[in-house]
Amino acid sequence: MESYLYSIGIGVIALIALGRAAVVVYIFFRRSLSYRKRAVATPGSWADFIAYPEPYLLFAVTLSLWILHEPATVPATVELARVGVGVVIALTALAIQLWSIRAFPTVAVGHYVLPEQQLITKGPYAYVRHPIYALVILIWVSVAIGFASLVAGLITVGYVIPAYVIYSRSEEKMMLEHFGDAYRAYRRNTGAFFPRLRKRAPAASAP
Repeated sequence: MESYLYSIGIGVIALIALGRAAVVVYIFFRRSLSYRKRAVATPGSWADFIAYPEPYLLFAVTLSLWILHEPATVPATVELARVGVGVVIALTALAIQLWSIRAFPTVAVGHYVLPEQQLITKGPYAYVRHPIYALVILIWVSVAIGFASLVAGLITVGYVIPAYVIYSRSEEKMMLEHFGDAYRAYRRNTGAFFPRLRKRAPAASAP
């Protein structure tokens, strides 16, 4: 029974990670390329592309770990607990992904503002400005924990988190230029990747 649960848990983590990577690639070719032709804002600095390799890296790392993984015949309690934590994190990430897509069904890869685009402040966006980037980090953490992978952990800390921090800041600069005070107010009341515990008071206007 323990071996069965262990294998199921590893499979859940791997499939969620691989599925997320596949969805991103599909959306890129299905929507993003056409969106860039219609967009009124498409910043193109290095910061706007720093996260582009991430889904391909996630797919390659996860698939390699899954293929090469050799589970113990009778996994120890600590191994089952580790995989269980990974599953919980992966399922949380999946829930955020589905919730984000429901709130923003036309979301695509990359930074852009379409002519008809409005500021999204519902669903998970009511609590954090970048729920999709947050779930990416959670998926990488679930892979690192579930597979007990030092490589995945180092990639998460050394590339994924810094890349999405830089990527999100570039996006926010674009959003401020396009939406102005509306985005400033939204940013003041929401966290970047995690919900803000306290709402900031509006900045006092100069006399």
